[in-house]
Amino acid sequence: MKKWLFKLSLVAMTFLLLPVQAVQACCGFIIGRQLTKDGTTLFGRTEDYPYYPNGGKHNKNYVVVDAKNYKEGDQLEDESNGFTYPHAASEMKYTATYDSARGDGSNGAFGEHGFNEAGVSMTSTVTAIPNKKVLKTDPLTENGIPEAAMLDVVLPRVKSAREGVEFLAKVIEEKGSAEGNVVVFADQNETWYMEILSGHQYVAVKVPEDKYAVFANTYYLGHVDLNDKENVIASKDVEKVAKESGNYKTDKDGNFHIAKSYGPEKYAEGDRSRTYAGITLLDPNSKVTYEDDEYELFRSPTDPNKKFTLEDAFALQRNRFEHLNGRFVPDDQIGVKKQGDNGSNDTVRKDQYKYALGNENVIDAHVYQINPNLPKSFGGTVWLGMGPSRNTPYVPFYGNVKDTYKAFKPQTATYDPNSWYWTVWHIDQMAINNQDLFGKSIQNHWKALEEQLIIEQKVSDSKYAALKADEAAAKAVEDKVTEDALARSERLFKQFKQYESELSATLKEAGRTDDPYRASLPDDYKDPTESSTEPSKEETKPSTESSTEPSKEETKPSTESSTEPSKEETKPSTESSTEPSKEETKPSKESSTEPSKEETKPSTESSTEPSKEETKPSTESSTEPSKEETKPSTEASTEPSKEETKPSTEASTEPSKEETTPSNTTTIVPTNSNSVSTVGRPVLPTNSYILVDQATGIVLQNPDFAQGGYSLLVEVLKDVKELAGKDYKAYNIQLSNQNNPIHQISPTVVTIPVNGQKEVEAVYGIGENGQLESFQFQLNEEKSAVTFTTSHFSTYGVVYKSAAKIEEKKGEKKLPSTGQSISIATMVGGVLLTVFGFGYYIEKRRTH
Repeated sequence: MKKWLFKLSLVAMTFLLLPVQAVQACCGFIIGRQLTKDGTTLFGRTEDYPYYPNGGKHNKNYVVVDAKNYKEGDQLEDESNGFTYPHAASEMKYTATYDSARGDGSNGAFGEHGFNEAGVSMTSTVTAIPNKKVLKTDPLTENGIPEAAMLDVVLPRVKSAREGVEFLAKVIEEKGSAEGNVVVFADQNETWYMEILSGHQYVAVKVPEDKYAVFANTYYLGHVDLNDKENVIASKDVEKVAKESGNYKTDKDGNFHIAKSYGPEKYAEGDRSRTYAGITLLDPNSKVTYEDDEYELFRSPTDPNKKFTLEDAFALQRNRFEHLNGRFVPDDQIGVKKQGDNGSNDTVRKDQYKYALGNENVIDAHVYQINPNLPKSFGGTVWLGMGPSRNTPYVPFYGNVKDTYKAFKPQTATYDPNSWYWTVWHIDQMAINNQDLFGKSIQNHWKALEEQLIIEQKVSDSKYAALKADEAAAKAVEDKVTEDALARSERLFKQFKQYESELSATLKEAGRTDDPYRASLPDDYKDPTESSTEPSKEETKPSTESSTEPSKEETKPSTESSTEPSKEETKPSTESSTEPSKEETKPSKESSTEPSKEETKPSTESSTEPSKEETKPSTESSTEPSKEETKPSTEASTEPSKEETKPSTEASTEPSKEETTPSNTTTIVPTNSNSVSTVGRPVLPTNSYILVDQATGIVLQNPDFAQGGYSLLVEVLKDVKELAGKDYKAYNIQLSNQNNPIHQISPTVVTIPVNGQKEVEAVYGIGENGQLESFQFQLNEEKSAVTFTTSHFSTYGVVYKSAAKIEEKKGEKKLPSTGQSISIATMVGGVLLTVFGFGYYIEKRRTH
């Protein structure tokens, strides 16, 4: 939060000391590894920013902080409240997800969550407000450790989750805490949940692996055995302070109850609604009610066989009470008109509006997946949902990446088309404000992408799991891991920009406005009363990576939603101009007085028809002005200036063309049209990433397929000499685009049905030279299909183990009954004798 807001909230917490929490921000969850289908631990958080005037519009940067050595006396100083702490002599590399508004003295860093190179991860924090009685006894410290600095203080120093708790506890004891907070630490062995209860009091517990938890902005720990040093880390006076404050509370058995003693008398409504929604979503048969006095933190599913997946975690963070069948409605829908209704017929009662997990204030959602089979330095995978969780795509990154994609780095305060955050934020805004047009199609679009990414990540995990025992080899692949992450990020960001462009075009076809620049301005921004409605340069200037000049052949930049016109773009800017380009085919409606020689029809500002000549947007920034570019007018404009808002992006939402028909601005487009299209292409369906060969059941998944024009042909091969003598099934997989064969493409997930009665030994690709290439593969739970990732299409074969090998494998597991008995000790002894004998032989050779 802003520095002034931080101090204001601190004053409110310290002096007003409200018994009921009023702040609604952030919600976390944990799912133990024994409750997941794949044996990984899942935890994460939604970071909410409900603070006026930028609520829900607050850019984030996902970055890598390099390892660094410091001199004695070097200090970390937080700009949000003046907290300082000495740097360690040597600090490790780690990832962080900072506020973009950092470094100028107004905000604070707010790194929030990340991995370090020792494989430790943390998310900090879920804010919680202690009650007024305990704060009188142990007040919060004005310049104590705040959320804004916590990640940067702790993560570069600690080598285990427990060590993370212990170090943070040490800082709290030395410097005090500026806030009440909840923090989660994890490594491949343990997960810890920590509540910072007041200025100097805290309790942390090791999370049971067979439990799950959902926690919003309050305290949840009940009775904890403070003498259990193996599983509990607590301040020595935590019980004493509660007693001295006169707020010492116990459970029904008379045991010290932490949450009742340090938390509010009752849950705030926003905390209750999110906790209840999370529990009932993960466990529909749970006996909890909305009116419960308290929600137990660590819970077991009602169904003992219930196992959770990544998709369950994503759904939790997106949840908007859909599973409650209309009982509650997200409170960001208050006042929103329903389709075909002017609002007067809204039958939703006031008390039905509740604060949802997937609410309008989420600026960052993340799910950490801790896989114990990966090398320690990998840490695990963060599934990053940068933007509003209700309509954000979750994208995976290993914890050992050495750099992040450039779109994660722009530190811009308003819409920037070169920013990952602002692009996803814009897509969410279009989705949530036009539900009658898009429905759930945008969320389904992301789910289809995530399905593919999950499959890809499983294959990747299998490959890198082979390095588990060789940490040196694991460190050696960090460059490759980073290279792959950057390439995937670039590919996906281009997809996002194209999708953003298509959605924006759909809105314009429906006669609706779409101005992300204006929408991203603070809520207290007032449009100038003069003819110009432009925000200032400082407000809308995009990142430095963006182009500030049109491309060489561009006659004038479009100022609608195109962020980089194509080389052949001929549509003029809507800025005032007195001299149109020679190639301009559409004069500005504003003030152009001389039509172009090639102009055939007048234009209007709201025409959304693309250029016939322009079929693809430019993909690179240009820094040189067009040779044929006419000088733009300096008069008032209703569009942002070139230098303010014309950065480069991969996709244009309003390409120009040589129009031969009049603009259709006078045509009334029904807003409830069922045939939503995006300039000739329909909104992409859920399965837009998927190609299926119906005859064989082979499935290909790749986001590139969403561009259209791709087709799949599979030929079953019977006699493949390279697989002679093996039990196999071989296929010639042929991919084409517009009937042109494609042999090389971006990484594609391939799923091939297999015989469930046989055991798959290998998946091979057969090169043109006949060489066999073995692929890492995943077998699904039903053992009915294998999945692998490839960038090349040719012949692939699934090879099954022979009956002899299967029998041999069975023999390894259990000796067949032959009437003779062989003891385990005898077997082990034989192996040891062989090893020692071989070692003795080697040693003798060395001495000769």
